[in-house]
Amino acid sequence: MANEPGQIAKAENQFQQLITVSENDPKRLQLAYEVHRSNRNALFRSQICQKGFCEWNEDDILSKVLEAEKGLTDYVDPRHNLAFWARPPQHIRDLVYKIQQEIGTLIGPGLWLVPPHHLHMTTLEIRSALRGPEIDEITSSLKMSGVVAELANYTLTHRARLVKPVISYDTSAIALSFVPAAGEEDISDYSGKHDQFTYHHLRSDLYNIVTESGCPIAARYTVPSAHITIARFIAPGGPKEIKPDSPEEFEKKKFQLIDRIEDLNHELRSNMWRRLGDPSQGQWVIGHEKGLELIKGRSWYGLGDSIVLGEGFV
Repeated sequence: MANEPGQIAKAENQFQQLITVSENDPKRLQLAYEVHRSNRNALFRSQICQKGFCEWNEDDILSKVLEAEKGLTDYVDPRHNLAFWARPPQHIRDLVYKIQQEIGTLIGPGLWLVPPHHLHMTTLEIRSALRGPEIDEITSSLKMSGVVAELANYTLTHRARLVKPVISYDTSAIALSFVPAAGEEDISDYSGKHDQFTYHHLRSDLYNIVTESGCPIAARYTVPSAHITIARFIAPGGPKEIKPDSPEEFEKKKFQLIDRIEDLNHELRSNMWRRLGDPSQGQWVIGHEKGLELIKGRSWYGLGDSIVLGEGFV
């Protein structure tokens, strides 16, 4: 029998699969996250820097949303989503801001810098790109199961630490990505001993609780990634008489951007930050300042309807 709209079959926990393959070893889990982001950056650096690359993968929907916010159109994003987010604490938002200032002027109006109150990390995506009534129905079912408060406050008793931020990028967006801690020096009293409970364990636990409540999950991806999107490429706005970049100008700007990102990443990986503050500010214990947030609705770019926000710690 076919599933009803918005319904899917229960799938195996892919987060647990990686934990099993890594033999529950935080160092091997961290390595999986590091290999994924390093390989991805190398792939897109090669693609962007090749001679034939002459156009960013612009987010047309975001461009339309921004025009509507200015009152220029009546466009409404048709995609509704449901997910648990981790909102970054102030010191991570400050780090993002410094990075945005370093890269923001290199492309011009074709690069949208994510505002501070939009910043988020998708810890568990439940559904995406459905109609509003479908998401409302799934949300109501999840709330009736009685697990929403437990999930939002899960980080009060299950401390997971992220470390080693670097800038990740592709042809459509730029992000600040982290890896799960694996015994690095802890500058706080927040996390558990020896980082045995990692960010990946947190994601796996949330997955189990949600699915066991009777709410199947259909995430777009469950790759080993812990990232905050900090910028997206969009169609440049402004007066129509402003001409697009010439091929020569585009070539110059793309190399300037990639070189700046690689230079910043060299600094982020070092123990001496010249432009970005103190390296100790690269640590993020999930739940610091705010617990997890269940968000539904038109949330693709960092806003949406907040269903519940968990209690944080200071």
